[in-house]
Amino acid sequence: MFWTDRWIHGCRLQDLAPNVFKSVPPRLRNKRTVAEAFHELTWVADIRGALGWHGLAEYLQLWDMLSNIALNDNTDVHQWRFEPSGNFSTRSAYSAFFIGSTTFEPWKRIWKTWAPGKCKTFIWLAVRNRCWTAGRLQKRGLPHPEHCPLCDQDDETVQHLLHVFLLDNSGLAFYSH
Repeated sequence: MFWTDRWIHGCRLQDLAPNVFKSVPPRLRNKRTVAEAFHELTWVADIRGALGWHGLAEYLQLWDMLSNIALNDNTDVHQWRFEPSGNFSTRSAYSAFFIGSTTFEPWKRIWKTWAPGKCKTFIWLAVRNRCWTAGRLQKRGLPHPEHCPLCDQDDETVQHLLHVFLLDNSGLAFYSH
């Protein structure tokens, strides 16, 4: 669609000229194709009512941008950029969804062990820093202890709790509670 699609430099005319866009009736915004709009400059006739100073400036900028565009008779070809063949596949869409995300490789070690489910879930949450410690409670404005309830010295974080627990259970250190 001429008014609402991202066809000009990856932008919508709705974003490039919002005041002009407001002057186009909704029934025309949603059905005017690019080819129809360029045929005998029909897009100009779509604009109804007064534009005001800002709208006039946007209209003139829009006129300059659109005057440099020439349409051809070639049919549009849709290319899926996440697949070398250019064809869409669900697999490539799923992979594209995770582009830029960080992966956690040791997940197999956690979920493939023979440990009980609650232990695997706790370790998964601890590794992902998702346990409800005082730090997380504080970020959400919920009541929380000022210091670690086990040692009463440091702030309570997942890493600190695991460190205190491992030292406590290894017999290397004992904290009074």
